[in-house]
Amino acid sequence: MSRERLLVTSALPYANGPLHVGHAIGAYIPADVYVRYHRLKGNDVVFICGSDEHGTPITVTAEKEGIPPQAVVDKYHKAIKEAFKDLGISFDNYSRTTEGIHYKNSQEFFKKVMENGFVYKKTVERPYCPQCRRFLPDRFVKGICPYCNSEDQRGDQCEACGKQLEPHELKNAYCIICNGTPEQRETEHWFFKLSEFSHKLREWILCNKHWPDNARNFSLGWISEGLEDRAITRDLSWGVPVPLKGAEDKVLYVWFEAPIGYISSTQEWAEKKGNPGEWRKYWIEDCKIIHFIGKDNIPFHAIIWPAMLMAHSGFNLPWQVSSNEYLTLEGRKMSTSRGWVLWLHDILNEFDADLIRYYLLSINPAKHDSDFSLKEFQHKVNNELVAAFGNFINRSLTFIEKQGSMIPKVEDFDELDEQLLERIREAPEHVGRHIEEFRFLEALKELMSLAHFGNEYFQGKEPWRNENSTTLYLCANLTRTLAILSAPFLPHSAERIWGMLGLEGSVFDESWSRAAELDIRERHRIGRITLLYDKIDDKRIEGFDRRYLRKEKVVEKMDYVEFQDFEKLGLRVAEIKEVRDHPRADKLYLLQVDLGDEVRQLIAGIKESYSKEDLIGKQIIVATNLKPREIRGETSYGMLLAVDVEGKPVLLMPEKRVTSGSMIR
Repeated sequence: MSRERLLVTSALPYANGPLHVGHAIGAYIPADVYVRYHRLKGNDVVFICGSDEHGTPITVTAEKEGIPPQAVVDKYHKAIKEAFKDLGISFDNYSRTTEGIHYKNSQEFFKKVMENGFVYKKTVERPYCPQCRRFLPDRFVKGICPYCNSEDQRGDQCEACGKQLEPHELKNAYCIICNGTPEQRETEHWFFKLSEFSHKLREWILCNKHWPDNARNFSLGWISEGLEDRAITRDLSWGVPVPLKGAEDKVLYVWFEAPIGYISSTQEWAEKKGNPGEWRKYWIEDCKIIHFIGKDNIPFHAIIWPAMLMAHSGFNLPWQVSSNEYLTLEGRKMSTSRGWVLWLHDILNEFDADLIRYYLLSINPAKHDSDFSLKEFQHKVNNELVAAFGNFINRSLTFIEKQGSMIPKVEDFDELDEQLLERIREAPEHVGRHIEEFRFLEALKELMSLAHFGNEYFQGKEPWRNENSTTLYLCANLTRTLAILSAPFLPHSAERIWGMLGLEGSVFDESWSRAAELDIRERHRIGRITLLYDKIDDKRIEGFDRRYLRKEKVVEKMDYVEFQDFEKLGLRVAEIKEVRDHPRADKLYLLQVDLGDEVRQLIAGIKESYSKEDLIGKQIIVATNLKPREIRGETSYGMLLAVDVEGKPVLLMPEKRVTSGSMIR
């Protein structure tokens, strides 16, 4: 059987903030399941992604924080990459759009599309802020949506109705930096002839009958409304420069250059392998390209990006656009601006990655929105993953361990044995078919059904009462089957099971089809058995809820205090003189601060938000009369004040420099 060649991508995450659980299930966990499965099948599959590091969200953040855009993307690129690693996302290459190879590719792509006659220059009117002295692209301007009249919408897309917008289309617009009213001024931009691809796109989409309904229906609906040419340049300094004379103050629009990052990342992967030309196998030769995205990215991946590829005419078109719906949180839409969000790194700090992967896949929002509930997370982990999957693994292997850790001699198979053998033989095909058809929830259910049957089999055979060595032999082999079939979903668990079985190498060195075989022989010695999962108790859920989700409720329910109580708090201005790493805590700094009459040591968890250089010389607000507190072997003699903005600390500072030690009144 010939190997199938696949290139799998996940949407490039904005390097403008951390990932939340909606991102994880929207474009990354399903893609990882799909890729790990095809690797086990022996197919030629490459999984690439990278940080999207241009565009106005990043420049807006940089201006608000008073730091360069590069500092913003460096910080979040690192954080995003670490979160993917902790979650077990197995990219072959994770790049970033600030790499030189991407600048080169984007500029060459632009010039090729222009040479083919699909880019033209046009003088247009765009919002200009006289106070800030610049044009206001995309997210630098907000106003009323011209389609649904929703207020406070961005200049690139209305969150209420989903319409793609241009900044000049907003009504009652205002500059988000100074809140001033912009005026319309003329400027030159380059436009992509998207309108010329309406018929070709429609015919192509109609042929893709394997696409999910949301991608097909949304795309066809957008085309039927009439595609319009889109400006693909912006008046910005941060981004890929437009490679034309007279366009020195312009950059390529992020949604023109960002998807080219898929090609750039593949080229980077090939170069790292020492075979720079190998990327062509996936983008030019015969290959299926699969994009995993969230619902909000459908217009870009199903219409604009394919139209760009058609205009270029040198690359393969996507074969599949796997697009998930939205994930809500405890019945409410997630909103970073309102602080109602569950950050991926927070839940990964508290719970095993496979527990999170299992729960998110079990509520996978493939066809409709789904809701993340902490209590349901607890319930599904305890009553499904632990009670069925983990229970069968542990009770089977523990029983074998008590019998001497060696697989016993096989005797004749009875009717129940034959039923189990049939389930083992059929399982790889049943689970695999669902994965290949992008039905990840159904695939997970098939896996769990097999684990449930294993428990029924074990209970029915009663090996603790009946001397039957065949039972343990078949349970060991079913455990091996479950290890292989669970590997795409629960990669960390699968490796642990493989080790407990005493099998050589990695479960990912195995073949998917061999999961149907009885490969554990008589007299094989299993490894050391440990509990696969612990149940999640109520206190753990309640504690997580208080720490990460209900912070705003603390403010809402806070009791009033007397003014005399406030006066007891000694708040003073201090200047940071020295910053050192905490020797025993990766996220903490040791600060030496000058209070005018003395220098004190503070311990602050701001390392991920501020560099040492950013802090030296800064004046901050310090609560000076708190009891000293020891943190990881060092003592803090006070506490600095900061605002929690989307999970990140923002230091409180005086508007202008004042004398160190000044009291806050």
